[in-house]
Amino acid sequence: MVTAETDVFLCYSWANKIRADALRDALTAAGLSVFQDESGMRDYDYLTERIDAALRATRALVVLCTPALLSSEYCRQEMHFALLRSYRLHRSRARVLTVLQGMEIADVRPERLKHWRLPRTDSDLSEVSEQIAAHVTRLGAADPRRLGDAPEPPRAPRRDPHELYGREFELWHLHDALFPTDDPLAGGQVAALTGPAGQGKTMLAEQYVRLFADDFPGGVFTAASAAPPPGRPYLWLVDNLPDDIGKPEFDARRAPTPEGRTLVIARQDLRDWVGRDKHLRLGGLGHKAGLALLTSRRPVADRREYGAARHVVDTLGGHALALRLAAGLVTAPGFTGFRDLATALDHPDRDALLLAEQLRPRLPTDHIGSVAATMARAVRAVPAAGREALLAASVLAPAPLPVVLRPADGLGEIVERQLAEVLPDGTTLVHPLVHRAVRTLYRDDPRRQALRLAAVERLGELLDAGREQHRPSSDLAVLLPHVRAVAAEMRDLDEWHLLNEAGRVHTELGDSRAALELYDRLHEVCRAELGESDPVTLAVRLGLGTAYGLHGDHRRALALLEDAHARLTDPLDALTALNNIAVVHSSAGAHELARDLYAQVHAARAESLGPGHPETLDALHNLAIATGRAGDRETARRLKAEVYDAVRTVHGDAHERTLDALGSLAVTTLELGDRDRARQLFRQVYDHGRSADAATNRAAAEDDPDLVVSLLTEAYEMRVARPGPAHPRTLRSLRSLLIEQLRRAGSAPAGAEPLGVLEPAATLPDGVRPEDVRLDADDMDERAELFEFASTHYDQQVKLSGTDSTDTALAIGYLAHATAALDQMDIQFDEAWALIDNAADGLAEDLGPDHPAGVAADLVRRWIATLGGPE
Repeated sequence: MVTAETDVFLCYSWANKIRADALRDALTAAGLSVFQDESGMRDYDYLTERIDAALRATRALVVLCTPALLSSEYCRQEMHFALLRSYRLHRSRARVLTVLQGMEIADVRPERLKHWRLPRTDSDLSEVSEQIAAHVTRLGAADPRRLGDAPEPPRAPRRDPHELYGREFELWHLHDALFPTDDPLAGGQVAALTGPAGQGKTMLAEQYVRLFADDFPGGVFTAASAAPPPGRPYLWLVDNLPDDIGKPEFDARRAPTPEGRTLVIARQDLRDWVGRDKHLRLGGLGHKAGLALLTSRRPVADRREYGAARHVVDTLGGHALALRLAAGLVTAPGFTGFRDLATALDHPDRDALLLAEQLRPRLPTDHIGSVAATMARAVRAVPAAGREALLAASVLAPAPLPVVLRPADGLGEIVERQLAEVLPDGTTLVHPLVHRAVRTLYRDDPRRQALRLAAVERLGELLDAGREQHRPSSDLAVLLPHVRAVAAEMRDLDEWHLLNEAGRVHTELGDSRAALELYDRLHEVCRAELGESDPVTLAVRLGLGTAYGLHGDHRRALALLEDAHARLTDPLDALTALNNIAVVHSSAGAHELARDLYAQVHAARAESLGPGHPETLDALHNLAIATGRAGDRETARRLKAEVYDAVRTVHGDAHERTLDALGSLAVTTLELGDRDRARQLFRQVYDHGRSADAATNRAAAEDDPDLVVSLLTEAYEMRVARPGPAHPRTLRSLRSLLIEQLRRAGSAPAGAEPLGVLEPAATLPDGVRPEDVRLDADDMDERAELFEFASTHYDQQVKLSGTDSTDTALAIGYLAHATAALDQMDIQFDEAWALIDNAADGLAEDLGPDHPAGVAADLVRRWIATLGGPE
């Protein structure tokens, strides 16, 4: 495209075209050649090739600065282009000239537009234009280059070229904050870039470093970097500032020498610690920028699509990361249009609701449900190879990993390629919010569990080797976020069930005792390399102590947890330690002590987070459970009613948290002897959200034997699907079902316990649900008894209905399940297989392939097929 050279490019909002036409005529009369866009641009356009070529061919930009212009996205792009090109030609801002109309100078953004202020446009336009002409003439004589002659900015490989869109002025605000006098040699400035997670703070900082690298000949450094060179200006980057940091610690993180300029990135407001003109808080993108980002890969097809796309932008609250993910979603196979996406965001599914709860502490926004729905849908839409990469990245921290994790380490080629790969500008592949989304949505994925154990082993080896080779601590510092990440997942135990199956179902996982020993070795390495009180060592110790508690080693668990609690300085980590100490005491039967500790946790969370915060309500629920176990059931019922009322007010009647709270209240109500009221509550839980726990608990309060068996059968079939046939809770469901079947037949086993109820949110470490916990099999007596119950039920069913009935096929399935669960010798697996193979086929033929009983039998068959040692 050949474009005629011009003296000036006229930048204006389409709303001010009449005034712009008058200014153009005056500039032309003053002897200047002028480019003016007569076609206009849509609000969601990027700069076209024609506009880009015209900007490159001009000598200077004249900005008709009006209130409408400051909200015009394409005007922002034009000004950013000219400011950056002028800057790269020389630091002077002489190539961008501002003419004001209808606004005060103080309201003009960015600051660089003020440096060559001209008379307001209520002055004579010919006078204004003559001044502009004189300035442009002097500029051309001194430097004949045009904006297009400026050196091209450094490219960022594999980054979205439009990711700065909507943030152009913020980029210049950041530069003004670090260079208020425009003196490249005057160091010592401190600027802050803050805002909620996912709004693009780090991305904006990366763009700034890339575009203004010449201002920092000494380089860009962080606390983990080598010391900056003396005497040369440099940028000192402080990313992810802790939320609870104090002023002395904040000051200590500033650039260590006067030549450095400090850029702090944080979620919290820092205007009390840096000047207000040096504090830039990023909020959501404006609707025009948001629309441009959303439609950057797939333009809208018609007005209805436009309306749906606008709805998506508004629903997401302009959240930058969510919009970027949504922009990718619209190109996925099977995408039917923006209206489909808008509908999905208006009705988030269960995954999205769960993810929203996980993200809420990091993402305080009214739009969190829609943001979470977008993330969940985007993560689920990733193809298989990309999903493997996400799983690999989610194992460790969302931070650079400069070591190669080779396939020999058990992580596979995809991990070597993805985890070890860091973008040239130092950023990681996965945003922390996406990292959290993958951890939440794929926490049960066996491949992820195997990757995590392999990462633990490899990190321990690297730290150990570093100590033996006497490598400096700075060389190993890059490993510490990843050690902390694997320890934190164990501490929170949202995935502790990864240690399941003792190498049978997923042979790569190993048994849970072996994995526990692996973490124990990592703990010893951290102690030796980092010291007893290092935060990473304490994170590993906290997780290790909790794990020992779940294994029933209460003495060792308390020793580790109490030591960690005494050394922890972070209040939130200390509170987690105290909570998990209470868990261990409760598990050991010390319910009064556990109750007192839970009371401390609840009081601290209520004070720091507020009485209605989800974590505060969780703490109150734990206190209520412990109070009931300590014998005060009336107080426990009162506390549980308080939790239920609070959660219901926030989430409504049908939300999972509400139903958990109601189910827990029903448990205590039944324990107090109010069977009718408990039955009513259990039915309410069951009707709103059918789950295995809800069916089991309702069965405990019902009187109709047939209904009880039906409910227990439903609970068993649900648990076979998840958490799986081998999980202790599934085996307990089968046990309860068999006992009830035998009781109905008049042959209840001697000493068999009556049907009990389950706390929907039993007292467990932070982040753990009962079905997430599975340890090594130390309940062989119970398994043998289960086998006896299944054998007796099968014999009775054959006598009652013969060998070919559907009921007998069900009994055969239960017997096969119980036989395999004995787990004493391989021949039992063969016997179980002979039983289940025919029974599963028979149930599929009798009931249909989609009947819950047939599906459960087939899942048991698939599980049994994996059992036993190698051939």
